[in-house]
Amino acid sequence: MVQTGGAIRTHSHFQPRGTNVNFVRVEDGSHLWIRTYERGVEDETLACGTGTVASALIAAFKGWVKSPVSVKTRSGEILTVHYEMEGKEVKRVFFEGDVHIIYEGEMWEEAYS
Repeated sequence: MVQTGGAIRTHSHFQPRGTNVNFVRVEDGSHLWIRTYERGVEDETLACGTGTVASALIAAFKGWVKSPVSVKTRSGEILTVHYEMEGKEVKRVFFEGDVHIIYEGEMWEEAYS
């Protein structure tokens, strides 16, 4: 997965900036399984919210899933994507999952003023 993800991420079609790569398996009409190779990290990550939502919506457009879609990530967590569609147009998207603080930092005022 990492080797294939890296090759796709740097493929000439996606240059100059590259892209994130999601590998998705449809489990059934409301469940997906996803693994993500993330640009900048240059490796597989435990989860990617943007990739999760994009994958759920693409699966919906293909007619493979219906809202809400539960997406199991490499971390084992289940992220849920809710959406409303009218024809081929997405009207609303809601994304839910557990939140974990993984880093805390401090920024001085001169850094953003």
